[in-house]
Amino acid sequence: MGKNKQKFIVISGFDIHDNNRGTQALGYGSLSFLEQRYGLTPDTKILSLRFIKNPLKQENRINKVDKVRVGDKEFCIKTLNVFFLEKTLLEKFHITLPFTPFGKAIRNMEYVAAINGGDGFSDIYSTQTFYWRLPETLMAIKAGIPTIQLPQTLGPFEKKENYALAKYILQAAKDVYVRDDRFVEELKKMGVKYELTNDLSYFMQPEPFDIKIEKGAIGLNVSGLTYSNHFRTLAGQFENYHYLCEQIVRYFQSIHRPIYLISHSYGYQNPETDNDDLEASRIFYSKLKNKEGVHLIDMDLISPKTKYVISKMSFFIGTRMHANFAAIFTKVPVFGLAYSYKFKGAFENNGIFGQTAMINNISKSQADDIVKQIVEVFKKYNK
Repeated sequence: MGKNKQKFIVISGFDIHDNNRGTQALGYGSLSFLEQRYGLTPDTKILSLRFIKNPLKQENRINKVDKVRVGDKEFCIKTLNVFFLEKTLLEKFHITLPFTPFGKAIRNMEYVAAINGGDGFSDIYSTQTFYWRLPETLMAIKAGIPTIQLPQTLGPFEKKENYALAKYILQAAKDVYVRDDRFVEELKKMGVKYELTNDLSYFMQPEPFDIKIEKGAIGLNVSGLTYSNHFRTLAGQFENYHYLCEQIVRYFQSIHRPIYLISHSYGYQNPETDNDDLEASRIFYSKLKNKEGVHLIDMDLISPKTKYVISKMSFFIGTRMHANFAAIFTKVPVFGLAYSYKFKGAFENNGIFGQTAMINNISKSQADDIVKQIVEVFKKYNK
């Protein structure tokens, strides 16, 4: 009797090396989610596909392996380099080459699970960005492999052809999970069954490590995007963000609470231009005239360790959505400094109302009002 063939799975969009610890959290969380729901084990062959045009390049000849610890288990995720012609053969002609690693994997694929960046199953960023996330899912559908849409925000869609493609993908899916109800009516129209659950980062467990956090600590996430005020289409909308952060620090200094500046999207060795939290926090800290009780977390922390630090706060104020999620999912009282309508909805989906404020194009007077809101929320949890 022949040996049972090893089954493979693909996690599309898996990236634990991204500067954004929120993107990392989706990767870590996907492993825990699939372990809980689909019996994922450390023995499972997990692939992340990377499509290449030149297989002779040295960097394209190495299939990198990430070892990821989740609790007491270690999972191995192999990045499989796939020549684009193989991708084309499958998509256009339903042909796989039996002698290649990709061909062998496709014929023994159990399922393809898609992260889609958490909110990338939409064309609001651009049609190109939407399509960029879909190759693994579309190939799986063509090959008759079950697909899973992991917990995420679906839609909206501005173009009819993109909506039609989304409908095709969702109707073909084995399972669809959503983290909010924004697209629920459309799913019903499509006849697609779905399950409402938490964001993938909820399933990522905090990773304890040796760090001293003072009692009654206040966490403040200073966003590089808003602090720089030069990021792409959002440039020029946050002139008074630095003033707002200063006033937040000043208030908590006045009541003798320790403040921790916690970054959530940053490149420790190579800061991202106009979008690096740690670089912004360093500048913000250096410019504070009064640094009493203010601590800068200047460490290269993976997402589970960042979540651990946030979990040790008594109150948290975040500008990055997933920094706020880390607080919400570890039951830390939180206030969100929002630059997108998504913040309010994300908070309310988790039963938190009146604890966000929009910070786009605010005056100093409006910044002062936001600080008053923060103080009111803080006092609600500290009676």
